Amino acid sequence: MKKNILLALSLIILSSCHKENEVINSSEKPIDKLLSGNLRFTDGKALNIHHNLEAVTKTRKKQNPFAVVLTCSDSRVDPDIIFDQGIGDLFIVKNAGNLISDIDYGTIEYAVEHLNVKLIVVLGHTDCGAVKAFVSDDNKHYKEHKSHIDDIISQIDNENEIKKLDVKSKDYLINCIKANALHSVKQLTEDKLIKENKVKIVSLLYNVANGKVTHL
Repeated sequence: MKKNILLALSLIILSSCHKENEVINSSEKPIDKLLSGNLRFTDGKALNIHHNLEAVTKTRKKQNPFAVVLTCSDSRVDPDIIFDQGIGDLFIVKNAGNLISDIDYGTIEYAVEHLNVKLIVVLGHTDCGAVKAFVSDDNKHYKEHKSHIDDIISQIDNENEIKKLDVKSKDYLINCIKANALHSVKQLTEDKLIKENKVKIVSLLYNVANGKVTHL
């Protein structure tokens, strides 16, 4: 009985090591690493590495994320989970509507300049509450500035990519969500420090209904 238990434990440990090496030894580019991780996630084959105390110990003195992910604060959008990554892998910036303020610029620039990150992902998502608030605010009540939520709606309203869209289109909401993400990409491509460091910037869309990530 004891031999069987020890054998089972050994197999579990070996399987775990194999899974970790499968990712650590991967020669994938950062963007491919994210997309293959999402495929594992949606296929129910997530490796879930770097989700333990060992990962905490390894990163206690220094972090080395391979990508920055700018995304929405929506509780359904968790880059670590949907890309099947873990502690120390992603430098995540979250706010309602994946917008960019001076503080967000500074946060991302820190990752680029001090952590040598070479990939920035702007991750929009379906059913985005911030964009839905903008779309539903037909009379532009945000101009009355009743709360700081109005600042979010105002910023989205001022995006040129949004202004070019057909308001009467049946796909107006999803088109706004995509345009909003692309606007953040455009802002980042114009950042001097990001340009100097030749950082790749990619826009992706996360579907909250099925967990899949696609290119915009």
